[in-house]
Amino acid sequence: MRSVNLAARALPLAAATVLLQPSAALADESEFWIELAAKGDIAEGTSLKVEVEQRRKAGPDEYIVGAVVDHEIGDGFSLGGGIEIHDIDGFTEVRPYQQVGFSTGILSLRTRIEERFYDNSDRMALRLRQRVQLSDTIAPKLKASASAELLYQLRDRNDGGPERVDQLRFAVGLTYRVAERLEVSGGYLLQLRPRPGGDTYTHVPQLSAAYRF
Repeated sequence: MRSVNLAARALPLAAATVLLQPSAALADESEFWIELAAKGDIAEGTSLKVEVEQRRKAGPDEYIVGAVVDHEIGDGFSLGGGIEIHDIDGFTEVRPYQQVGFSTGILSLRTRIEERFYDNSDRMALRLRQRVQLSDTIAPKLKASASAELLYQLRDRNDGGPERVDQLRFAVGLTYRVAERLEVSGGYLLQLRPRPGGDTYTHVPQLSAAYRF
């Protein structure tokens, strides 16, 4: 009985010791993302979205412009593609991508492949993104959403770079229709980057406005 009590006391101390080791420590960062977008149908079953975004960081901010087209192919499936241009203090990434989506009820799934072209890199990087999202109307004009996404690096931009999990993302948000053609959204995103030398996670409050044409 005494040995059991000693073990019960020792386990929390052992767990705390492991969590406090440098290799297990998680570096904490924060950003703030602001987005303005316009979206709407450009043909039957085909939608277009254009956006500009600022990601405020501790260092130089990141600026993004992008556009994506999606086409419904039936039975809840869609095919699409787009491009984003990212700039951080003059360092540029051009990111075309292709995606397939599926939605039914409150559930939506998305698979995306990104080709990433960086300044001063050895080659094109390649990344796979898999997202699961739930969204539903919870009040008049108000929609809630929650998602989880895996971002997997299939090829690094530099020769000999690792193939690995790049990020895990978990997000929640609310979208409110303030007018017939205008929506505003607020949310929170948690980014986790698993790394051999120590993981990092980033807290990201998000704010966006979208005009529907």
